[in-house]
Amino acid sequence: MSKEINKERSVKHMRALTPRFVTKGITGTQLSGGVITGKEQNSQLTGLNWVKEAEEMVRTDPIVRRSWHMLRQTLMSATWRFEPGIENDPVADELARFANECYGFDGFAGQMTVSWENQLAYLFEFIPLGYRYAEEIYRVGPDSQGKIKVWLDHYADREPSAHNRWLSRDSQHLDGVLQNTVGTTYVPEPIPANKLLLLTLNKTGSNFEGVGMLRPVWWWWRTKQRVSNLMCVGLDRWAVPTPKVKVDRSQAESIGLSDGDIDAMIEDAEAQAQSFISAEQSYLVENSAVSFDTYAAQPNLYASGPIEIIAKCDSQIASAFLTQFADLGNTETGARSVGEIHLSVFRRSAINLCDLVASQVSGVDRRGGGTIGRLIRWNYGLVDPSKLPKLTHTGLDTDDLAESLGMLPGLVQSGLLTPDDELERAIRERLGAGDLPEDAQRSALERTSSVKGGGAMAALTEQLIKRRRKNG
Repeated sequence: MSKEINKERSVKHMRALTPRFVTKGITGTQLSGGVITGKEQNSQLTGLNWVKEAEEMVRTDPIVRRSWHMLRQTLMSATWRFEPGIENDPVADELARFANECYGFDGFAGQMTVSWENQLAYLFEFIPLGYRYAEEIYRVGPDSQGKIKVWLDHYADREPSAHNRWLSRDSQHLDGVLQNTVGTTYVPEPIPANKLLLLTLNKTGSNFEGVGMLRPVWWWWRTKQRVSNLMCVGLDRWAVPTPKVKVDRSQAESIGLSDGDIDAMIEDAEAQAQSFISAEQSYLVENSAVSFDTYAAQPNLYASGPIEIIAKCDSQIASAFLTQFADLGNTETGARSVGEIHLSVFRRSAINLCDLVASQVSGVDRRGGGTIGRLIRWNYGLVDPSKLPKLTHTGLDTDDLAESLGMLPGLVQSGLLTPDDELERAIRERLGAGDLPEDAQRSALERTSSVKGGGAMAALTEQLIKRRRKNG
């Protein structure tokens, strides 16, 4: 009996040490009939309605346009390159060379019919909306060495306005997408997930649509529209004083006018006032019985309050894109240090967004990503995933040396930094002055001699050192 108990305990212990490969839970995303529900509580901002609203926001609002333009242009300034998965590995080096030749990086002309930069212009549109996908179009052709290979021709943009539904057999994993028929009789076929590059911002669970940067902006954008319309109505209503018809019946009776005559004069005065308001007439004719006055004689432009609300809306819109530093100097805060902090956070955000694109293109063949993994498998067969090329980007990270140039003299003078050849080469490189010539190399003491306050002593010390070396 004790042996059976011990055996059962041993089996349970082994099960506890063995991974449980069966999936137990669910993503929690409500994906029914290919439509994601339960995430967006405003029914006006779901599906194609949200796509139309987002496009309208970018097209019509200058602050939305400026904020997104600043972020997109920053993202577009990055420099891209595939790096080997493993350094100093011949296979990894060859795979990285192939990837760079395909995309046109690292000095290659590229095998794609559309440049990577032009494709990024529409791929980055997933950021304001929340998602965007592109279909991978392939072709066969020779490489730079004359070998026939399968290439990525380009990422064909598939606008969200043509999206119909997400295809998923288990309501958790993406199997593909189905589009609507738009502007043509051609009925698009379902696009499988392993032929897609899907970019999603803030993806959770199976919510392939994510949450775009424009979503928290929408309420402020609508408020700005309403306030702007009310302000224009108020300006139209109160910018010009309203004519007021005055009737002196006692004066009319004294000159023998009947009630009919007075009513006719009033009607004529009303017609004159309407013509005056509509700018059809630039003068008014009065008489002893009927005259004109003004209601609200002082023009009220009705703009200061709405302008303050509009400015607040603009500030909130810029904050969603982290571009509020663009308004420094026009607001109460204009300190340079505040702007540098905002710019630093903005650059980090841009770096993370580029990382998202790089991670989707890189890696093994998978649903909605892994383009380079598919191309490598078709051309080189199965390879170690660790040797797959990694898409990287540079140019957006902060340059610590460039930001510290103003502090270099103080650091050198205090002895905390040695002005050697390596430091001078790094500074010359950032200034575009070329490499340091061999005959122009100087010692740290020679450089220090030009620093204010330490010139004479440093020069004397340098001469003594040279004399000792010569005699020794």
